[in-house]
Amino acid sequence: MRLVLLTLLLCWLSGQAAETAKEKRWWEKREARKPDIYFPHNVHMAVMEQEGDMCMLCHSFQKTEEKDPKLLQDLSAVVNEPLKAVCHDCHVVERRAPWRCELCHPDKTKIWPADHNFGYVQHHATAARRDENACRECHLELSFCTDCHFRREISGIGYHPLGYITLHGMEARAMPANCGRCHNNFYCDNCHRRRR
Repeated sequence: MRLVLLTLLLCWLSGQAAETAKEKRWWEKREARKPDIYFPHNVHMAVMEQEGDMCMLCHSFQKTEEKDPKLLQDLSAVVNEPLKAVCHDCHVVERRAPWRCELCHPDKTKIWPADHNFGYVQHHATAARRDENACRECHLELSFCTDCHFRREISGIGYHPLGYITLHGMEARAMPANCGRCHNNFYCDNCHRRRR
């Protein structure tokens, strides 16, 4: 009798396990969609486990008063996804993780700001002055700017007009913060120390 009960219990448990294995978890369903963002949940979980972090680091799991099971399931897939700020904290701000956009965003056109259209390079200065931090969300290295702006061999491509070096003192005194966007004190000292 015990053997029969044990066999029945094992059969029932294996059926439950098979049924459970068929039902994907919400993040697996998210990964299976044709993604606008690639998020390897298993890789993140392994790193977080290694560093002693918990799921709450990325997911809010906020309580809701909703009772409809179907709506709850749909809501949990959206509400529990991390926000951009959470991802950027490790990948951009602290740079504890790889930060190239295409690692997570297979189609970068879906994350490009609306103003980044044809000819944007010719008028990007206005946007950069208006909100420099918005630019730095994607363009993390100063070299992104300096690779073009400091190439003097191409006429008119530099940030400053030709001959600016002789007049820069007035602007530097009037608006030193503007200079500080690209230059530090050591940059100034390279020339001015020699003249003292």
